[in-house]
Amino acid sequence: MSKHRLIRLLMITSCITALGALMTLTPASGKAPAASFAADNASEKISIRPVLVLPSGTVQNAAGSQLIRDKDSIYASITTKGLNPGWVYTAWFGIFNNPDQCATRPCSAADFANPAVMGSRLNFGGRLIGLDETATYSAYLGLEDTTGAFDGPGLLDPKHAEIHLVVRSHGPALMGPAFTDQLSLFNGGCPPNMCMNVRASVHAP
Repeated sequence: MSKHRLIRLLMITSCITALGALMTLTPASGKAPAASFAADNASEKISIRPVLVLPSGTVQNAAGSQLIRDKDSIYASITTKGLNPGWVYTAWFGIFNNPDQCATRPCSAADFANPAVMGSRLNFGGRLIGLDETATYSAYLGLEDTTGAFDGPGLLDPKHAEIHLVVRSHGPALMGPAFTDQLSLFNGGCPPNMCMNVRASVHAP
């Protein structure tokens, strides 16, 4: 065998050996790459739930909500229809950080009065409804973020909290500063209008 052919053979052998070693490597955690990817995805929990029409509690067709949780945040989206054109509706997180202390399961609005539940209500959108009578609201919420809060400490335990996504009516659009209040405050525009929860979607832990 010539010297040049021997060198080429040694180079090919070395490359094959290195490639085989690379394919058998695992991360420092001891998990294979595919297993590590699966573990990362498992750190998130995604739930999809129907939207209920209040106060009847009937399920609304062609409506729904989604909630994505990880260890330090949530992302939510809710879509509904059949709203009154020219009226203002807001969306709210109803968070029960310690749902085991609720009087009933799922938790109810009455449980916000129990300090042990560590409940919190936070606004995550408001809009004037158009002729299509539909609305979609979506938002991200991090730990202990009380932006837009009506009450409570915000989100304390994303993985174990019971979370309600609620759409609230503020009646016909008002003029001036009252309209701004309707878009963001729990009782904005009421009075003179009447505020009430009209849709809800419940995401158990």
